[in-house]
Amino acid sequence: MTVPILAQFCAQLPKVELHAHLNGSLSPATMRELVERKKADKPELADFQIPDSLERIDDFFPLFKFIYQLTDDEESVRIATRNIINEFAQDNVKYLELRTTPRKNDETGMTKTSYLAAVASVIQEARDDIIVKLIVSIDRRNNLDEAQEAVDLALAFRSQGVVGVDLCGDVKAGLFENLRPAFERAKQHGFPLTLHFNEIQENVVESASLLSIRPNRLGHATFLDDYCRKTIYGQNIPIEICMTSNVLCKTVKTFEEHHIKELLVDNHPFILCTDDKGVFFSESSNEYKIAAETFNLSNEELFTITLRSVDAIFADDALKQTLKQDFLRWKAENQSQF
Repeated sequence: MTVPILAQFCAQLPKVELHAHLNGSLSPATMRELVERKKADKPELADFQIPDSLERIDDFFPLFKFIYQLTDDEESVRIATRNIINEFAQDNVKYLELRTTPRKNDETGMTKTSYLAAVASVIQEARDDIIVKLIVSIDRRNNLDEAQEAVDLALAFRSQGVVGVDLCGDVKAGLFENLRPAFERAKQHGFPLTLHFNEIQENVVESASLLSIRPNRLGHATFLDDYCRKTIYGQNIPIEICMTSNVLCKTVKTFEEHHIKELLVDNHPFILCTDDKGVFFSESSNEYKIAAETFNLSNEELFTITLRSVDAIFADDALKQTLKQDFLRWKAENQSQF
C-alpha cells in the first residue's frame, strides 16, 4: 500500500476523538488569528515565533504559555473552540469530546464560569457534520476545593453538553487521593470518569488508587504492571491512545515500541486520539496512518478500530447505535477500499 493511498483512506475514514485538550488543539492558523485580535493591546504576542512544524519547536512549554495568553478572554475562547471543531470535522471526525480545565483571568475579567460558558456556547452550535461534547478536567495540581468547583461547573453545564470529568495535569504533581472526594461526587451524579493514567513509571505506585474508583476510560496507560493489566482487562476499560504525543513527550521511545502493540495483540479496546493536535502537528487521520504503518494494519483493521471506538464514548446507547450505523453505511459505500 502506498503512503498517499493510506493517508487518503485515513482522512476519509469516519472517526471518533475522545482525548483532545482544547488549548493544545489550537492550530498555527488559529494562533495567528488570535494574535491579530490581541496584538494592539499585547504587541509582545506578535513577537512570538509560532512554529509551523515540529522541527521548529525547541520546547513545548513556551508554546503552551503563549497559547494561554491567546485564550484569556471569552471571545478568543469561542474563536478557538469553533476553529478546533471545524478542523476536526474537516478531518472526518464525526464525534468529538473536547476536554478543558475551567480557567479564569483577572486581567480580562474572565471567570471559570464564563470560560466554560464560552466553550459550551460553541459546542452547542447546530451543525450536521460533527457531534461535539465536553469533558471538564480537574488538574492534579488543584486543591480539593478547586476540584469540587470543577464538579460544580460540570453539573451546571451538564445540560449544555458536558458529559464527563477528567483527571489531567503535571504527572509529577499532586496526589489523586487528595482529590478523590470530588471524583466520587462526580460519579455519584452519574458522570463517567476518564483519568490520565500511568504516563510515567513513577505514577504506577498510584495506580491502585485510581483504578479503585472504577474509571470509564483511561488516558495513555503507558506503564502497566500485572495488577493494572489484570484490573483494566478484567473491567474492560478502554484506553485513549496518543501515539505521537507519547513519542514526542518521550514517555515512549519509538512508535514501534508503543504500548498499543500489546493492546492489539490482546484485543483490548482502545481509541486512537491526538491529545494536542495543534502542538504536536498530528490530526486524527495521521494517528490512524501512523498506527497502520507501524503495525501493518489493513483498511479493514483500521475501520474496526474506529467502529469499536464508538462503544467508549460518553453518550447514550441510542447515539452509539446511530454512529455505528453511519460508520457501517460509509463502509458499504466505500467497499472498493476494503
